[in-house]
Amino acid sequence: MAEEVCQHHHLSKILFIPTYTPPHKQVNDLADTHHRYEMIKAAISGESDFEVSDIEIMRKGKSYTIDTVREILEQYGNESEIFLIMGADSLNELELWKNIKKLSQLCHFVVVNRPGFNTEVSARLVEIIGNDNISDMERLRIEMDPVGVSSTEIRKRVNDEVGINGLVPECVEAYIRDHALYTHI
Repeated sequence: MAEEVCQHHHLSKILFIPTYTPPHKQVNDLADTHHRYEMIKAAISGESDFEVSDIEIMRKGKSYTIDTVREILEQYGNESEIFLIMGADSLNELELWKNIKKLSQLCHFVVVNRPGFNTEVSARLVEIIGNDNISDMERLRIEMDPVGVSSTEIRKRVNDEVGINGLVPECVEAYIRDHALYTHI
């Protein structure tokens, strides 16, 4: 998905930012933040346009996207143009995000389709962030062939001792195995 968005929108860099604690999800089977950071780092090694950031991990606690975007703008400069890439599952919750109106003024939303999730915006989101931001979001939307696996499925397969070969990069599969991740969920 990241490669597709990067090429389609001619982005100069994609930052992968693992969260410390997701604010809108109750997830009990996530690997420790250090492991998630290291798996991303391994998966994107060799990709010059990709970088992993520990910005939310260092903040600790729940991280809200508005705070992360503000910190990125401080780090890279306020003239930087930020494109927040999300799956359609996140779009369906966007109106609940902290300071979503301000966030929509600080960055562009790039929505990528996901199987089983609607990519149409709610009337409430239109009311909150306005027609111009919705038009921008629709202009930037990416439709791509669905990826046939989810992180939930990968965690379940590892726990059930079913192979994940070909579903994740080999280095990530080795990392999961070497650190015995997701084996007791």
